[in-house]
Amino acid sequence: MPSQIPHKYHDEIDEQGFTIIREFLTPEEINKYKAAAETVIKYARDGNWPYVRTRGKQFPPWPKNFSPDIWGVTGLLHPDLKEMAQPFHECYSSEKMLNVVGDILQADKSELSMELFNMLINPLTDFGLDWHRDTIKPEVTPEEEAEVLQENSYAGAQFNLALTEDDCLIVIPGSHKRIRTVYEREKTIAEDRQQYIEGQIKVPLHPGDLVFYNNNILHRASYSSKNVRITLHGSYGHVKHGKTRAKGILQHGVAEWLPRFEPNTSNLRELKEKLVNLAKEFEGVDLGYALEG
Repeated sequence: MPSQIPHKYHDEIDEQGFTIIREFLTPEEINKYKAAAETVIKYARDGNWPYVRTRGKQFPPWPKNFSPDIWGVTGLLHPDLKEMAQPFHECYSSEKMLNVVGDILQADKSELSMELFNMLINPLTDFGLDWHRDTIKPEVTPEEEAEVLQENSYAGAQFNLALTEDDCLIVIPGSHKRIRTVYEREKTIAEDRQQYIEGQIKVPLHPGDLVFYNNNILHRASYSSKNVRITLHGSYGHVKHGKTRAKGILQHGVAEWLPRFEPNTSNLRELKEKLVNLAKEFEGVDLGYALEG
């Protein structure tokens, strides 16, 4: 591990599968990004933005049905959002965000790649996500599960950045480093995959709090329609491990609009360049989808 790169957050994720940074955003930043997010949410709920996560569907591909009952908005950096996307350029490429990512991935800024930047919101009717690991299907054998868990644990970094109170994320601490127990396997392949699992905890975030987590930690989410949720959700990749990340990232259709994307910060231009190279490498390749449901 390079000694010149801080590794506090890397070590916390390595140990428990997630790390929380309280008051990551200033009150001014919270207000700015929340106002920008509310504009995009209204735009999406009004049926003007097809790239949404529709209630009842957990993983891509999501239908373009323009229902206001959505639990997420995809593509905050998408050029078709025009001026509505501008505040998110700044947020995603800020020095303080990239410093945290560099710590987690033990990488210099020049080694970081743009990936995804989306938003998680409250649906209009209650909804929950099943227990899952983001890149490992629940039906795999214990041997397959162990093999994937050991591969490139720090190929990417995934986060939730809360702009409102948010206790939706539920995790099993430490589960990113081991295969499921027999008990956990039964719970995660059952017909009802949202049952209580012994050892689960909620990850409560206040406005401005940031959590990064290993995306193969056992996790799920519970969405209440009564509680306003506005949480920025995204990821970054390590340029040396792009092949590992390709399916999970390109399944969201980012390569379709990337050629038209014009970043408004120098950091974002550098991040984009790495993703452009990855998209070219897999141009014309049907990678499929990481999960189903």
